[in-house]
Amino acid sequence: MPLKEIIDKLSNEMLRRLGPGDLAELRRMTPGDVEPPAYWRLAAECGFLEERPDRWAPIVRIMAILTPKGDRRPSDKLHVTERPLGGALADGGNAAWGTGPNRNPAVSEARLARFLAAPQGLLGDALLRLARMLAAKRDNASGVNCVEIATLLLSGNPTKPLREIARAYYARLDAVAHSSDAKDDMK
Repeated sequence: MPLKEIIDKLSNEMLRRLGPGDLAELRRMTPGDVEPPAYWRLAAECGFLEERPDRWAPIVRIMAILTPKGDRRPSDKLHVTERPLGGALADGGNAAWGTGPNRNPAVSEARLARFLAAPQGLLGDALLRLARMLAAKRDNASGVNCVEIATLLLSGNPTKPLREIARAYYARLDAVAHSSDAKDDMK
């Protein structure tokens, strides 16, 4: 099954069917421990049961962290293909970011630079920290492209996925800067 289909199914299951207890278990998964039953049910239902858990558990954990907590509304989103991870790191998962006085990125350029420079073996931990920051700030109706998360963590060479994250981050910053410049020109 293609990765996009797996992530679509996984996102839908996590957002619409998993209860708070299962999601909490998934958020608390520890590398090296045996994964909880909720992980194995998702693996079977979503098509990655035969894949290595040490590679898929971090993806599931990060997606569980990004899944809105508490009562979920029909407008809540987890995976949105059109919402690049880098853009969400810039705007904090808030589509209206940059329209008001606050134009500081949610994830600073320095923090992004540290993430981009992280050794491949530490990318999962670095991405987990960014996901926690994003989950604390993002609008639940604004999803993020979880295929990018999976691609980054499954890739043997993360250079291309990291470049895509950086490209989307700076494109989002640039779009806000240009919209600000246009408003200043109108005055």
